[in-house]
Amino acid sequence: MASGSWLPPERELAAEFDADRSTIKRALLMLEEQGLVTSLAGVGAKVANEFQRNALDITSRVGNWRGFHVSAERSGQEAFTDTEVRDVEADVTVAKWLAVPTGTQVLERSRLQGIVGEPPVQSSTTWIVPDVAERLPILRQVNTGPGGMLSRIEELGYQLRFEDVVTARMALKDERTRLQIDEREPVLEVWRRCYDQGDRVIEVTQRVVVGGRHELIYRYDAAR
Repeated sequence: MASGSWLPPERELAAEFDADRSTIKRALLMLEEQGLVTSLAGVGAKVANEFQRNALDITSRVGNWRGFHVSAERSGQEAFTDTEVRDVEADVTVAKWLAVPTGTQVLERSRLQGIVGEPPVQSSTTWIVPDVAERLPILRQVNTGPGGMLSRIEELGYQLRFEDVVTARMALKDERTRLQIDEREPVLEVWRRCYDQGDRVIEVTQRVVVGGRHELIYRYDAAR
């Protein structure tokens, strides 16, 4: 079966292979442990995408790319990113995350990302505070150069620190259309704050990641 395809229900698999449901459950568990299928409680199991087994690390850099493109490069695949850039007024939600007044004009960079020849893996929207956007006109360009926008910000002398808030939910209608998923497919919503050395939020990014196409892996030391 193709990557992303849903497997038949357990009862149908049991009938097809003339096996007990308990045997089918064990087989699916073994496949899941090997990363070959993804099981969703109350929904079913689907064939895992090969790219799903690779970590998504937004702050790492390999060559000219950070984040999503790093993961693609490590997996030997070619990533695509469709980008739109515009000025917007921060709504209540964005203003809260950016710690600016509602209605503040901010720079918005909206991206749709995935692997060439496959459905999108995630949507990603970044809002940048006005003074940083003004200091870096290149942020208004689709291509912000080697290392992406974070490298351009670092070149101004900013020392960046990140904070992620991750939740799981069902996709909204427009997200289902954009990410090419059905109403049964859950997504991970990741809000990332980017702080400078003075603990000021200078940009915030919202990512909506298709749960069955990618995984997030965080590595950290024990608290001291």
